[in-house]
Amino acid sequence: MSWEDDTAVTERDPDLERVPGTEDGYRIDGRLFGQPGRVAVYVLDTPKPAVIDTGTADTTPDVVRAALEELDIARDEVAHLIPTHVHLDHAGGAGELARACPNATVHCHERGIDFLTDPELLEKLKRSVERALGMEAPYGDPDLVPAERARAIRDGDTIDLGDRTLEAIDAPGHAPHQACFFDGTTDTMFVADAAGMLLEGDLSPATQPPNFDLEDAVSTVRRLQTFDPETLCYPHFGVATDATARLETYEAMLPEWVETVAAAAETTDDPLEIANDLREEWGSMGLEGDVAGVLQYLEETGDTRRSDTE
Repeated sequence: MSWEDDTAVTERDPDLERVPGTEDGYRIDGRLFGQPGRVAVYVLDTPKPAVIDTGTADTTPDVVRAALEELDIARDEVAHLIPTHVHLDHAGGAGELARACPNATVHCHERGIDFLTDPELLEKLKRSVERALGMEAPYGDPDLVPAERARAIRDGDTIDLGDRTLEAIDAPGHAPHQACFFDGTTDTMFVADAAGMLLEGDLSPATQPPNFDLEDAVSTVRRLQTFDPETLCYPHFGVATDATARLETYEAMLPEWVETVAAAAETTDDPLEIANDLREEWGSMGLEGDVAGVLQYLEETGDTRRSDTE
């Protein structure tokens, strides 16, 4: 299903907007912590429909079901559920959506998929999130994905949309189990957290623990640029049609951000205190987590200015 313009989409459902440059791509507001404009899920209304990222377990499945109904996509027609990585603000809704979409295959990075299908690993993931955020079940209680419906993806693998394919791109740096996806027909790239966050038009870092690695993150951004995308679809939260400029900006931002945190850490090692000092310049959503990820990286490496990031 499609409409004549984006305004028509907005008038029908303010949480559903067409991705610029596409006829069949839509952004859904996944309502992170019940708030708008914080986490996005993307639906491709292709012959084999796909949902890219599945948001949180508590709020996102309901809005995805509503969006599928709005787009006149039957749930049993959904072919693909594609969490970009297993952080639970991106993959928490995968199990429930797999149950709601009984014919969909769940595609996830080979380094992460077991955390969605193995009960012990999923429980370990839930506990790690609770420790990191200091909250019980901050993203809800995620359900397991049936192992027989899960597909581990690797760099260069493709996902068949019926009229075109999505190419998976190994994208470490933010997380080792992260993949981006490129639609070469529309030159649209679903960038996961590899290109930062785009909140209210402003680009900010995405460097949360436990696996942030500066060198890998910069290398990933450089590789994304080689695909020459026109449009970037961020899960947090915006869509950018100036893809080249955004990727170049983030490539430069990453080492600057790490050095900024390193300088602040000479005075205090408290992530919240550092974040509060840096919010005006660097944004606010989850900034203490981004600081904590950099501090962990600095502790593990002891080096913030490696030559291959300059």
